[in-house]
Amino acid sequence: MINGEFIKVWSHYLSRLLSDRFYELILPLIVLGISGSPIITTAVLMVQKTASILFAIPVGTFIERINVVTVAWVANFVYGCLLFFLSYIFARDIGDLWLITIIIFLLGFVGLVIQIAQQAMIPRIVSRERLLSANNLLEAADAIVTFIGPALGGYLFATYGGSTTLIICGTLYLAAMLLLIFTKYNHQPTVKKQQTLVKSVRAFIEESKAGMGHLFINASQKLITLTAIVLSFSTTFIILSVIMHADLTLAFSETQIGLLLSCAGIGNLLGVFLMPRFNQMNWLPFLGLLMAISGVGIILLTTSHFYLMCLGMVLFDGALSMGFVVQISVQQGITPDHLIARVRSAVYVLTSLTGMLATFLAGVITEWNTYFPFVIGTTILSLLSLFLFKYRHNGVRLSEMRPLD
Repeated sequence: MINGEFIKVWSHYLSRLLSDRFYELILPLIVLGISGSPIITTAVLMVQKTASILFAIPVGTFIERINVVTVAWVANFVYGCLLFFLSYIFARDIGDLWLITIIIFLLGFVGLVIQIAQQAMIPRIVSRERLLSANNLLEAADAIVTFIGPALGGYLFATYGGSTTLIICGTLYLAAMLLLIFTKYNHQPTVKKQQTLVKSVRAFIEESKAGMGHLFINASQKLITLTAIVLSFSTTFIILSVIMHADLTLAFSETQIGLLLSCAGIGNLLGVFLMPRFNQMNWLPFLGLLMAISGVGIILLTTSHFYLMCLGMVLFDGALSMGFVVQISVQQGITPDHLIARVRSAVYVLTSLTGMLATFLAGVITEWNTYFPFVIGTTILSLLSLFLFKYRHNGVRLSEMRPLD
């Protein structure tokens, strides 16, 4: 945190995440209120992932050629404006799901640009040796807003309505934009000058394919890519299932749902404090242990007892958040600098596909039985845990990560 430029990026991330936590809570509830159907609600929400599938790889390849900080602050501005427009729609009681879906798609695309740009800038702002610490501090920001965000968002939504809450979301994105504007960043393109002019479609396609191909170039990349896919699926699938289960089956109020989701923030905070203690562990068995603990948390979510469900959320999201820190740190650590943006964009394609599948399944299965998604989530995390333990000899200590060909 003595790195001034990293502090600005971290603060930008904190502001942006707080907006996202409000948005992620209230949007499903608003769309569910308009449509009255979990299936329609999840279908609308799935559109946000479509942008990542269609554009992640070309966006990642393009971002390597330009100043990622400039791209990020412009995208933050656009994202904030889209949230203001969505707020206007809800304020005017315009229940046109097609219009809402289009805005959600645009939010997905702009959000994709912001995420890839941030992942590309972090290794250049901090040294490779400090990647785990940097990502753990970013996870700390996630933990803080996960702790206060859903409860605060639920209160704002219940008290002032969805339109006002979305205005607050947009304002937070504009604040994040200002923080990035004042971030000093030495832009060093990772491609040669003669390649920066996109005159050859073939060259651009080859560069894009290199990012996707690198995900499977060795055993470590394959295992960490599989972990990213499962983490993405589990987070979306379980959180959305919890919201619908609490609303439809348990009849929790918006405030109770917000408090339940805020317990995930307690788990995140515990994970942030514990993470530095595991810097010398082999990342593969460590990830396997985290997946097992997260699965235990899901089991507690099936109890229908509010306080036990809160404990389950602490275990589920706490272990999962530590898994995200390990996953992204390992992938950044074993990937050459000139491929990081392309590799991350390729990961976004895969995780967006699984995220869409998770959103769809959460809606379909919840319409049939609101308890069954928890059985599926526990099974998936348990299988991944056993798989990672089986191939633990392919891992190294987190402190010893180096780029692999």
